[in-house]
Amino acid sequence: MLLFHREIQTTGDLPAMMPLVQEFVDIAKSVGVPLHVWTGTNGCVAGTLTFNSMYESLAARADGTAKLMAAKGWWETLRKFREYAVSSQPDTIYNYVRGGTENVEIPVGTIIQQNYFQLSAAGGDFLAAIKWMTELVELTKSITGVDANIVNSIYGTLGQIGYFAGYANAGQIDEVRAKLTADAK
Repeated sequence: MLLFHREIQTTGDLPAMMPLVQEFVDIAKSVGVPLHVWTGTNGCVAGTLTFNSMYESLAARADGTAKLMAAKGWWETLRKFREYAVSSQPDTIYNYVRGGTENVEIPVGTIIQQNYFQLSAAGGDFLAAIKWMTELVELTKSITGVDANIVNSIYGTLGQIGYFAGYANAGQIDEVRAKLTADAK
């Protein structure tokens, strides 16, 4: 399972942008492409939006991209949105090492807590990093009951490994952090 990730820093004018963002999601949905858009807060540049789609394979991503390019309204919405875009990061495609479920409906308001790190090309031990992250996620799950996805970059900035989990609200993240802090493991 793959996760396509595009990060765009915007002017931050959410009231003006959100109708366009919803239009992107609606157009994608109309052609069968699952698109999720997140507003970045803690750890992100103010005004950050991320656009994410899950695909079973690179061939499925190419098919989804072709559908979007041909979709009615896609290019017009993109032209309107560019007014709010300030800069963007290189696109990244992540491979799910753990987790990853296609066609999941994510409720509006869900908070994703994510952490990524960069392996050094010269000395990074990929397998050791994946093993360590898997142990970390399993330990966290045993303490909190919350499971997490683990991904690594296969396109874009190489050497990235990360994990992320979804929460209903910020209070739930606080509860999980309190459990972790209180546990001696």
